[in-house]
Amino acid sequence: MKASKAEFSSVSRAVEAIDALGSNNSALMATRAIHINVLLKQVPGDAAKIIKKAYNEIGAEAAISSDAYYEVKGAITDMIVMGTIYQHREARRVLSQNQQVQLWIEEIANVVEEAPETKG
Repeated sequence: MKASKAEFSSVSRAVEAIDALGSNNSALMATRAIHINVLLKQVPGDAAKIIKKAYNEIGAEAAISSDAYYEVKGAITDMIVMGTIYQHREARRVLSQNQQVQLWIEEIANVVEEAPETKG
């Protein structure tokens, strides 16, 4: 038995590797092979908590300040959302109707969709 680390610089590279295995679902799986971290600045605490909860529910993560996490009134936090391309897209879908976080979700989507890993 042999194992080694597999790294992919882009979705297209992940598709190639998954196709080489003989898979017939490489396009979807490739978006699960690329991880992207997004830094958001000055997010209202209540919005940050909503985003964090949604990311956690889909198996991703978001780091926020303790004040935002414990819902201290008036908290403003920077945050880092962490997930695969697929998870970022899923969070966007889940939160698409929530006007309170719409601006932040669109910002995350812009970063993810413009990332070189997503394009190439």
